[in-house]
Amino acid sequence: MNQLYPALNDFEPSWADIAVTTTVYDGALLENTDISAISWGSTVEVGERTSGGRVMARTQGSVSYEASMTLYRGGYRRLLKALAEVAPTRGNQKLVSLVGFDVLIQHTPIGETEIYQTKIKGCRLLSSSNDNGEGNDPDKVEISLNPLEVVQIIDGAEIAMI
Repeated sequence: MNQLYPALNDFEPSWADIAVTTTVYDGALLENTDISAISWGSTVEVGERTSGGRVMARTQGSVSYEASMTLYRGGYRRLLKALAEVAPTRGNQKLVSLVGFDVLIQHTPIGETEIYQTKIKGCRLLSSSNDNGEGNDPDKVEISLNPLEVVQIIDGAEIAMI
């Protein structure tokens, strides 16, 4: 009977507990308070050696990463301005997609002393998507990033997929 309803003594962090910082290479450090959402992922693809229809061995594989953010309009403009400060130019255009940056996500759940950290490294801004509509909702811009690596930082060590 005791096990029908498990004890819920732990706290998980909420969006309000998360800090996101963007470091533009050779540029500004942005404390992003104008982020609506952030998403990242890692995938390892391995090769296989088979014999008689059975997998006998696997390769180390290669890893690919993806990331995206949804920013409120003000946060998106601040990011563009920070990228434009160090971006190469073509005529009067600032080529912001050629500027690299890192994104650090940090949070500490209630009752914990450890800082949980994820670092999205070597990002480039690849796309932006605006989906505006009538109403009272704030204006948001979804951007896709092209990271070189995503790591979890635990006890000072970077934890990577490969």
